[in-house]
Amino acid sequence: MTEPGTAAPLPAPISHVVAAGDTLGKIAQQYGVTLDDLLSWNAISNPDLIQIGQTIELADPNVDKEYIVVAGDTVSELAARFGKRWVDIAAVNKLDDVNLIYVGQKLIIPAQGVARGR
Repeated sequence: MTEPGTAAPLPAPISHVVAAGDTLGKIAQQYGVTLDDLLSWNAISNPDLIQIGQTIELADPNVDKEYIVVAGDTVSELAARFGKRWVDIAAVNKLDDVNLIYVGQKLIIPAQGVARGR
């Protein structure tokens, strides 16, 4: 079950900014994913070559995520947080009014753009 304020299958955040002392192994362990998954999701061929400030994706970017709305969430804020367009989130969730989402509502954060002509 997805907890409010998180995106399944992984808890938010779904990305990690590399800091001094980080290794992909440590990052994988911290978030409960495999090193192989991090390498695949981030198209990294050499796990020893990561840079401070680099963003590491912690979930498969090609899979839609499920998100449970918490107080203070907005569609535009979610779009920014997940690196998506608000129109895509609105389209996949069939939101007639993006200003009307509610606490506990389940939203799909699409892996790919879906909205056309908006």
